[in-house]
Amino acid sequence: MYTKLSAEFDYPSLRKDVLSVYKQIKDSAYGTEYEILANRNQSITVSEENSNDWTDGIAGKTFINKTRSDSSAGLQTQLIRSQNEVVNEKLYIHPLLQIKGTYLEQFINLFPNCYRWRISILPPRTTLSIHVDGQDHMNAWQGGSAVLDHRIHFSIKTNNRCFLMGWPDNFTSVKDSGEMISLNIANFKAGQSYLLDTSKIHCATNFSDEERIHLIASCSNEFVTAS
Repeated sequence: MYTKLSAEFDYPSLRKDVLSVYKQIKDSAYGTEYEILANRNQSITVSEENSNDWTDGIAGKTFINKTRSDSSAGLQTQLIRSQNEVVNEKLYIHPLLQIKGTYLEQFINLFPNCYRWRISILPPRTTLSIHVDGQDHMNAWQGGSAVLDHRIHFSIKTNNRCFLMGWPDNFTSVKDSGEMISLNIANFKAGQSYLLDTSKIHCATNFSDEERIHLIASCSNEFVTAS
């Protein structure tokens, strides 16, 4: 489900910039309708130049911000790719004004075939819902270049109690009588980079008392093939 990459970068500088941007956005959203969202996902590349709209490019905002009005949206919805949002991720290439002139901006520019960069936060003692990413029609809709079934993850802040969990491909639910389910469980190390096939059923969990923070981008076919 994942491959460890050998990308070289200045981890201390990247960590410093990511944590600074995260805190600034979180503080600015405090007390607003975006407070919950800012504590989970923040876009740092957006669809328009000279913009500071960090919510631009965050898929699934209604799930994250708990404002979805469709009461039928549940576990099964998040396991069916055809029901995922269709997002033209290749539009999200403009650095947020807030990161202009930083090492974080320089870092992003090192990956021209990656799009929609965001800071992903997993709060303490929290588990993401079991889900798949992408949409079956994304590849053709976007000209066959950005399949967007793969994500690159840079672990910024993590620990030994944070895990990525891969579920069986045919998982939908469990038997009423209960059953054992074999999972693939991985722990990503700070300062390292990983390529994930997120068309596979997966989730992430944080068993610790600290936030887990990753820098994430969606990858094109060209990037995946070259990695």
